[in-house]
Amino acid sequence: MILRDFITALNHIWPSSLSCSWDNDGAMCVPLPDRPVKKVLLTLDITEDAVDRAIQEGCDVILSHHPLIFSPLRHLDADDLIPHLLCRLVTAEIAALSFHTRLDAAQGGVNDCLCDTLGMNDREVWMTEGQPMARLCRISPIKSADLAKLVKEKLKADSVTYTCPDRTIRKVLVVGGSGKDFIEEALAAKADALITGEISYNAAALAADRGLALIMAGHFFTENPVLGGMKQTVYQLDSSIETVTFHSNLIHVTI
Repeated sequence: MILRDFITALNHIWPSSLSCSWDNDGAMCVPLPDRPVKKVLLTLDITEDAVDRAIQEGCDVILSHHPLIFSPLRHLDADDLIPHLLCRLVTAEIAALSFHTRLDAAQGGVNDCLCDTLGMNDREVWMTEGQPMARLCRISPIKSADLAKLVKEKLKADSVTYTCPDRTIRKVLVVGGSGKDFIEEALAAKADALITGEISYNAAALAADRGLALIMAGHFFTENPVLGGMKQTVYQLDSSIETVTFHSNLIHVTI
């Protein structure tokens, strides 16, 4: 499969219609659109180390969740990080493709992979501003503190922050990454808890005061499961394409 066909296929599976209006995702860098795709590096973030690994492994494509280019570029100065990474990719003839909010929303994307990892199979899509962003799950009754421990174990997270330790949880809204904007959604869904990556202190305190338990396992750890889903997608498109999984977490917590 050549690169331009690979991009078309991914855009069909994860259509841009699922992307939020403020987002910038899709093809970030395509030096050689007719190059055959033989090896793909999968990562949440296109970091310096991720580019190093892609070059070492002889990858043709880096497929990421977070966009390499988010804000408009006003110049291509290799002294700045994003232009520097783009210059490296062009020189190495490696394409960069990023699928962000559309991968959050898509079937089999970030939030479905997170639910799968947590063993939350009784779930439904929760629509947010017309987009299928979150997942509403029903689980066997469990205390918030015990659910937090389970989430930490399943995600292999460095740590988990939680509220309302004695609250019994039966219904959970699940959103990978940053979940501040989904507090009202969780309350509207009559969820007992919101499982997400991170929420600011003030927002978390206000939510807890309103009786919504929060379980925050870290941005990276709640999104990292999607790398398995991305690998499966690539395999289904062309089983001859090799994949390399790169874990891009640069933020660690002292336990």
